[in-house]
Amino acid sequence: MQARVRAVMLTNYTEVARHFGLDPYAMLGRCGLHPSSLRDPENWLPGKPLLRLLDDSAAVTGRDDFGVLLGESRTFASLGPVSVLLRHEITLGQIIARAVEYRRLINEMVDVLLRTYRRSAVLEWKLVHGLHSTQGMNILATIAYRILVDGAGCKWQPECVHFRQSSPMHLATFQRVFRCSLEFDSSFDGISFPSRCLDFPNEYADPGLAIHARRLLDLVPGVRKEETLTERVRSTIPFLISNGQADVQGVARYLGVPLRTFQRKLAAEGESFGTLLNEARRELAVRYLASSNQSITMIAQLTGYSALSSFTRWFIAEFGIPPGKWRRTTLARTARHLKSQATSVSRTQPERLESSELASAS
Repeated sequence: MQARVRAVMLTNYTEVARHFGLDPYAMLGRCGLHPSSLRDPENWLPGKPLLRLLDDSAAVTGRDDFGVLLGESRTFASLGPVSVLLRHEITLGQIIARAVEYRRLINEMVDVLLRTYRRSAVLEWKLVHGLHSTQGMNILATIAYRILVDGAGCKWQPECVHFRQSSPMHLATFQRVFRCSLEFDSSFDGISFPSRCLDFPNEYADPGLAIHARRLLDLVPGVRKEETLTERVRSTIPFLISNGQADVQGVARYLGVPLRTFQRKLAAEGESFGTLLNEARRELAVRYLASSNQSITMIAQLTGYSALSSFTRWFIAEFGIPPGKWRRTTLARTARHLKSQATSVSRTQPERLESSELASAS
C-alpha cells in the first residue's frame, strides 16, 4: 500500500514556487498532482509524487533549501487532529511519545524512533521503505523543529539537528531556521538533546483534555491499529544497522519478541529477516552514495559492514559495479537530468521577495 501524506505538507507551495520563478501548476501537473487537491489541507495525497515535486522544484530552481523554506511556516495546527492531544500533554517526552504513536494520522511516509541514554537522547526519523527524497527529509526536519521547539510550550532547544545529506549550498537558510548546531554527512536524520529535556513541563498542559483528545483520535476511521511484524522489522532495521545491532537477535530483542516467535511470524508472513536486512542495506547505501560526501569506508560501516572489502563484494553482487563507480555514474546521470529539467520547465520571472515574506505567507 502506497504511503500517503496530508496536503498540508504543500501549504504555501504556490507562493514559494512562484518566488523562485516556477509555474507551480505546471510542476504539479508534471508530477501527477492536481491543484484542486491542495485546497483542503486534510486531503491525503500519494507520497511518491509529492516527494518528486519537492525534489524537482529544488533541482529546477537550484535551491537546495526549498524544503526548508516550504516547511518553516508550519504551526502546531499543521498536525491536524493530533495537535489537540499533543498541545495538552504534560511534558516534552509525552508530546514526543504521542507524536510517535499517532504518526500515521499525521504522515504515513515517516518512521520515528526515540532513543534515550543516561544523559542524552536522540529523536531519529526516516522515510518509509521505498521512498527517497532529500527535500522530503528537509521539510520533515523543518516541521519537526517548528512543532517541537517553537510550537510546544516546553521552552527548550535541541543541541543539534542532524542530516545524512552533505552540506547544502544555501546553508544560511538552515542556520536561520534551525537555531542550534547542524551536522551534515551525519549517520542519521534527527535531533539530539540532553535527556533531561524530556521532563520539561508543557505550559499548555491539560491532562483532562489530553485524555478526551486521545479517546477521539482512537475513533478516527481508516487508521491501521496494528502493523505486521514485517512492517515493524522493516522500519526498525535502518535505525539499528549503523550501531551493529541489526542482526536477527538484536531486532527481535528491540521489538520485544522472543527469537523463535519472531522467526516463525516472519515466515508466516512470507518474509525472511535476511531479505529485509538486505533491502535496508540497499536503500541506505544508495542514499549515502547519492546524497552525502561520506567516504566508501564510512558508508560500509553505516550499512553494517566492519570491513570495506565485504561491503564492496556485497555491493557488486547487488548492483553489478563497485560503489565508487556507481556513485560517479549516478551523480553524472543526475546532473544530466537536472540540466534537462531546467531547460524543459517553463519558468516565469522571479519575484524579488524577502524570505521573511515567504515564511509569513500562510
